[in-house]
Amino acid sequence: MPLGPLGVTALLAALDWGAWDWATNSNQTTVGLIAGLLMAPIAVAFAWSLMRVLIALARVALQRLSAQSHLEPVPAPANAPATGAPFDIEAQNERIAA
Repeated sequence: MPLGPLGVTALLAALDWGAWDWATNSNQTTVGLIAGLLMAPIAVAFAWSLMRVLIALARVALQRLSAQSHLEPVPAPANAPATGAPFDIEAQNERIAA
C-alpha cells in the first residue's frame, strides 16, 4: 500500500502551509510567494497520493470479500447424486416413458 508517498506529501504540505503562514504573518514576501507558488503542486501530489491509498484500500476490501465468498460452501441440491460414487443405473427406479 502506498502509505509512504502519502506521508511525505502530507508532511510537505504541512511544512509548506506553515512556511506560508509564517511568511504572511511576519511580512516576509519572498518566502510567502515561494511557499504560495509551491502550495498548488504539493496539494495536487497529496490528492493523488490520497487517491492511490483509497484505491488500494478498496482493492484489498474487494479481494477479501471475494475470498470470503469463495470459501463459503455451496449447498448441494437434495436430489443430486453423490459426486464421489459412479452412477448406478440399477439403483435408479425411475422409468421414463417414451
